[in-house]
Amino acid sequence: MTRKNQGSAPVKSAATVLVSGSAGFIGRHLLRRLSEKSKASIGLYRAHLPEPMAHALPVFGDLLRIEHLPPALDGIETVVHLAWNQSFRSRMEDALWGNEETVMTSRNLEMLRNLIQAMEEAGTRRIIFVSALGASRTAESLYLQEKYQAELMILNSKIPEKIILRSALAFGDLKYKDRLVTAIERLMRFPWFYPVPKSKEKLAPLHVSDLSEILEKLIDLPLPEEAQILEVTGQQEFALEEVFRIVSQGIGKGTHIPLKGFLGEALTPLFERLRKDAAPSGPHMRDLLTIGNRRDKATTINSPLQQNLPTGSHRFQDAMQQGQPQLLQ
Repeated sequence: MTRKNQGSAPVKSAATVLVSGSAGFIGRHLLRRLSEKSKASIGLYRAHLPEPMAHALPVFGDLLRIEHLPPALDGIETVVHLAWNQSFRSRMEDALWGNEETVMTSRNLEMLRNLIQAMEEAGTRRIIFVSALGASRTAESLYLQEKYQAELMILNSKIPEKIILRSALAFGDLKYKDRLVTAIERLMRFPWFYPVPKSKEKLAPLHVSDLSEILEKLIDLPLPEEAQILEVTGQQEFALEEVFRIVSQGIGKGTHIPLKGFLGEALTPLFERLRKDAAPSGPHMRDLLTIGNRRDKATTINSPLQQNLPTGSHRFQDAMQQGQPQLLQ
């Protein structure tokens, strides 16, 4: 298979995996894992060039331009679809900040529609779509409703092998400033205290390295049926207050006093809006808390592949320290 990188000579590649959203948080970790395993891959990008690494070839492609996709899919057997605009943010909130594009027809579904059509025409064998726990037609979150619509589009497609992977919130080491840590850190910008919103549910976040390991496994794992829906969470559960405490210690604000209950719930949106920039960057805590943290027992029972997935091995407490995270014993 021949690939032509922008401004360079044609490059020969034996890649059989294409990763959309390759410059994103999960995408760059997945490419790094595939590189470490000496597995060739194509990193599809639009705005940000993925970091250079062995066995990974960056290829420019806009999923909104279907004519970009046939060359990128040449010789590809599996697509891991990660590209997603405005992750976790509600479209209504974006409208209040003047981002009218996200109120219109979903670009995420348009991108997926183009990708599915191109994969069907190219004869691509497998798609792995990273959805979110809690995705449902009746979900309160517009983000989860959109993920559910994307799942239906994939399941109803003519792609021979389809895997829907519903994941809990992914986190990384403290240095990566993932969306969870960034949202919490935003609430701790003021001295002495920080608000903690109310949440009855415990969080079971999944380390991005563990999620990447699962995705790498699913690339080659034989499927018992043409469509599989899987759900994954981290191995540890935390009350939201505990998550805040661990992060506060990691970023050097362990002496701050948490404000909980109704006071914390009331102050959280206020603290999130008291910013120097005109519009908020990244999702708010309430958006993140809509993501599920418990696997559906029925889904687990009806998914033969579930027992073959790697179990998480990275501890949240260790990842929130400045040093390298340690593995669960």
